[in-house]
This record gives sequence, structure tokens and C-alpha cells, in this order.
Amino acid sequence: MVRNALYTSADMKFLLVSLFSTVAHINYALEPLKYNNPGLVVDLGVGLWAWPLPCDADGDGDYDLIVSCPDKPSNGIYLFENTTGATSKNKMPIFSKARRISATVPYVMPSYVDGKMHVLSPGIEYLDFCKTGIETKQVLPIKGNYFNTQKASLRIRHNQWRYADFNGDGREDLIVAIEDWSDYGWDNAWDASGHWTNGPLRGRIHVFYGRSDKSYSEPYEMLADGKPLETFGCPSPNFVNCDADDDLDLICGSFLDGFTYYENSNTSSEPLYAAGKKIIDPQGREVKMDLQMIVPIAFDWDNDGDADLIVGDEDGRVAFVENTGTLVNDTPVFLQPVYFQQQADTLKCGALATPFAVDWDADGDIDLLSGNSAGYIEYFENLSGRGVEAIKWDAPKRLLVEGKPFRIMAGANGSIQGPAEAKWGYTTINVVDWNHDGLLDILYNSIFGDVMWLKNTGTKQVAKLSAPQAIEVEWSGAQPALAWGWRKPDGKKLMTQWRTTPVAHDINHDGLLDLVMLDQEGYLAFFERNKDLTLQAPKRSFLNIQNQALRLNDQSAGKSGRRKLCLTDWDGDGFLDLLVNSKNADLWRQVAQENGKWKFQNLGAIDPKNIEGHDVSPTTADFDDDGTPDFIGGAEDGRMYFMKHKIMH
Repeated sequence: MVRNALYTSADMKFLLVSLFSTVAHINYALEPLKYNNPGLVVDLGVGLWAWPLPCDADGDGDYDLIVSCPDKPSNGIYLFENTTGATSKNKMPIFSKARRISATVPYVMPSYVDGKMHVLSPGIEYLDFCKTGIETKQVLPIKGNYFNTQKASLRIRHNQWRYADFNGDGREDLIVAIEDWSDYGWDNAWDASGHWTNGPLRGRIHVFYGRSDKSYSEPYEMLADGKPLETFGCPSPNFVNCDADDDLDLICGSFLDGFTYYENSNTSSEPLYAAGKKIIDPQGREVKMDLQMIVPIAFDWDNDGDADLIVGDEDGRVAFVENTGTLVNDTPVFLQPVYFQQQADTLKCGALATPFAVDWDADGDIDLLSGNSAGYIEYFENLSGRGVEAIKWDAPKRLLVEGKPFRIMAGANGSIQGPAEAKWGYTTINVVDWNHDGLLDILYNSIFGDVMWLKNTGTKQVAKLSAPQAIEVEWSGAQPALAWGWRKPDGKKLMTQWRTTPVAHDINHDGLLDLVMLDQEGYLAFFERNKDLTLQAPKRSFLNIQNQALRLNDQSAGKSGRRKLCLTDWDGDGFLDLLVNSKNADLWRQVAQENGKWKFQNLGAIDPKNIEGHDVSPTTADFDDDGTPDFIGGAEDGRMYFMKHKIMH
């Protein structure tokens, strides 16, 4: 088929009908890639958001781990069975692969009353949870959205319900922790100097006192040091005795990564809580999780008489934070988190995985590199060789830059959506020989929108990555700035919409790698490469079938960007098509090209299955070496969903 002219709509209809009457596309099941590596052990993990419920789920005398994951596409209650034995002898058992018990809902949390686990979500208690998950339920006398009867304008996200005998009267009280975004807002509230002009994220705790008739009092808002107790979101309250004085102290988490201790400075029957103190380790460092949106559950995991913390992280992993049993300045001392391990099942790269398929170690087969929400880049080595369909994979390794794990993090003011996103990085990558020296480099975009590259100074077999360098453009005048946010472009350094894939490809066939990605207004732009390896100013060279510049996102601020892209000849006709994130990936088929313009038509999703949460990051690989690109989509749950694709001419 000739592609040397831009076709009319009538021509287009004829060409598409002709093509798809002669070419059949067979797509196989879209399923997560498996490790196929018996004996391999990896970090235990569900999808996005881990809500742990430690317990002896199977009644065999040792502690197992149930995890609720309200994510899409891996929503569920999952049981990880302890295959090692008593945690008093082995604090870090190896868990089995996950077994799904049921679907789930947000904010599922355990309470431990008289040696029995009770499981609640807002307004609901679940019965026989270890066997049936959320299938059998009992409605509580307090409505799950009780706070809206008091102030309808509240913007509540996390809504955590637990039992505890708050006032020591022998009756279980209902503890409800809420996360209020009313003052924080969410998006684009920076002044020109990078100061957040909205209010903080607020986490508060309400107590409904249990009465003898099994009803509850009106809610009491907890105080600390005489003022309303407030965490930075997501309090995850744990009432435990930490200082051996026979009353209940309080340990909280937050929307970020650390823990706060509130000592009960009075009695069990009349609790008074002191100002919060950060929990530290024996070296005096704050105890912090690797990521954020943490959910700590106090539980004596090692049966030594004190309350440890079992903590879920945003990326679906769960950690053991051990209580040392000692106090410093009247504050319990804990060790830094250690993440639990499981028998390897499906490949997982944190959350919001952004895979790229490439032969990273130059051994002739295709490996996987992937970014994620935490801002790392991880390497999954293919251990099977070329032409194998059921590949054996190694555990992921985080890439190093100048000898240290590479990580992008927003910090206090790097995210357009505010300081609550401090530990997110959202790395999205492309792996190419960017400087044409024969070694594979890495291009990346992130939460910042700065397009950067990591130069490989090692060998083809063993990469050695140097410090990030900016991708520079020879702008015609000043670089266009984003219409939002406080961060502005720095000279020639490319700064565009956040969380979008930088695609490097010699699209004009001149022997030089060009850059294809969104510009500052969300149009798909062509950054042509110069012979000195700089980039020319972007051109909106990609069109839809109405001959309009292809705009993949017309939203602003936090809703901007977020487009994951892959250039590939999907239909085998010799011309590059475009895969763009959707419920899996939409196929934008190239239908014409002329005079530096490329025209595409959106033919919709490549598969009916919906694996989208935030977005799906597409790449392709020909693992079985049959000459046809197969699909890999990195999903919100951190997994790589694979679909074999075959073209029948």
C-alpha cells in the first residue's frame, strides 16, 4: 500500500476496508507475565495499596498475612500463607503465592478483641472474614458517611474504622479516622516561589463510646496536648500499650511515610494524650517506609510481648517494623522496615509500572526495564534466551546511577498536585542508544516533566549509568512554559507535560534518533534530531484523520500529561503505528505520510479486557521470535500484562 500522500476521508474508508479484509489479527489472552522460576523469592505484594490484616488465617498456629487491595485490575482480599512456621522463631517467613478470597472495598482494617480478629470497613463488619472475605457482612449502627451529616462540605478520602476500649470500661468503642482534603484541595495551588497556598491535608480521629445496650455515643474528636489531634492525612490509629503503664497509647501513620507516637499521660479510664513524637530507630533516625500512603497495623508479630507494626505500602508491599521493646525519651524505639518475601508468581514493578522491552545485557534475548510510581527503574532479566514463549525471569534489580539506586522523588514541592506527593516519582522510560556510541542509554520523564537521559559509560553487557543529563532543544525563541505550576523551563532543557513517555525513534529515516512526545499543550510533537545530536524545536507533525494536529491530552495541571506511548509496526505493513494508553492500549494506525507529516486513525483498544487503573503503559516485544510484536502493558497494580499478537496475511 502506498503511503506518499495524505488521503481524503473517502480514500481512507476504502483503504481501511481493503486492509482488514485481507489481514487477520489474532490476539491471545491478556494476562500477567509469570516468573516461571520455581524457588525464586521476591517482595510480597498485591496491587496498588496494601491494607494488611495479620492473623493465623488457617488455624495452624503460625501467623499468615491477609492483604486487602482495592486496586484495579487486581482488586481483592488475598491470603499469603506462612510456609515457614512460627514467627517467634523466624520473624521473616517466606509466604506462599497469593490466593484470592473475595473482592474487596476500600479501607478494610482489622481489630483484635479478646484474641479474635474483627474486620471493619466504613459502617460494616465482616463475619468469617478469613474464609469468605467481605461476602458475609453486618451493618453497624453508625453510618459510614456519618461526617456528612455534620458538615456536608467535607472532602473525605480515607475512612478507617476499628474497635478499641478507648476509656477502659470493658466495652469496645468505635474508632474512626478520617482524612479530610477540604483545605488541601488537590491540585495547582503553588505560588510563584513554590509555596503551597492551600491548607494541609488533615487526618482526624473520632471516638464513638460503646454503651451497655450496644449502641454508641455521639462522636468525640480526639485531642493531643489539649488540641485536636491531627496527622498529615490517613491516621491509621493503633491503640496499644507501649510503655508498660497499663493504659493505651496511640501510634499513627500518615499519608506520607512516617509514624507518630502519642503517649497516654493519664489513666486508662480518663485518657489524656500528649503531643505527638516521631518514632525513631536505635540510631536516632526517623522510622520511614520506602513509599507513602502507608497503613500500619499494631500486632505482636514475633510474640515477644510488645506491639510491632505490620505496614502496607502504596506499591502493594508489606513490611515488618519491629518494636525493640525499649524507650528513648519515653518513646518506643522501632527498627527500620523490612519487606516480607513470597514465592515468585507474576512480575511486579511497584505500582504504575512503565515497562520497556530491550536486550539490556546484550545476550541476544529480550529483557524488561520498568519505571514505577516510586521513581525507580528496575531490571528484569530474561533467563531463558531468545525465541522462548514461557520465559523464566529473574527477580527485579533496581538500576544504579553512580553506584547508588536511581530514584526520582517530587519532594516538598515537585508535584503539581501538592506536597502530599513528596515520595512519588512516576518514572516512564525509553531505552535506546541516544548518543549513537553503541551503548544503550535511558531516556525518562517523571513527576517533574523534565525530560532527561542516563548515559551508559559501561559496556554492552554491563551498563554503568552516569548522572542525569537534560535533553536540550534548539528553541525558536523562548521555550514555551506550561500554563500551570510554579516550575518554569531552564534555557534549552526540555520541560513538558508530566508522566508522559519520551519515545526515541528515527521516524524520518535519516539515521538519527528523533524524539516523539507530548509538547506543553498536549499535542504529539516531533523533535527532529540535528547532526550534532541536539534537537530541533518541536513540530506538530502528527495528524488525525480530520487533518488536525493530534492532541492526546487537552487537560491542565494534574490532569495533563499521563500519556504512555509506544511506536511500533503493529499491523506488519512496514509503517509505524502508535499505541496509546487506554483500558489497555488504543491502536492509532498510520494511514498516510507526506512531507514530514504522519496521519493516524484511532481504531480503539487492542483487546476487550480492561486493565486500566491510572493508566496502562504499552510496549512491545517479540519474545518468541516469530517476527510479530506482542503487547506488554504495565498496569496500576505494577504487573506486566502480556498478550501474544499474530498477523495472518
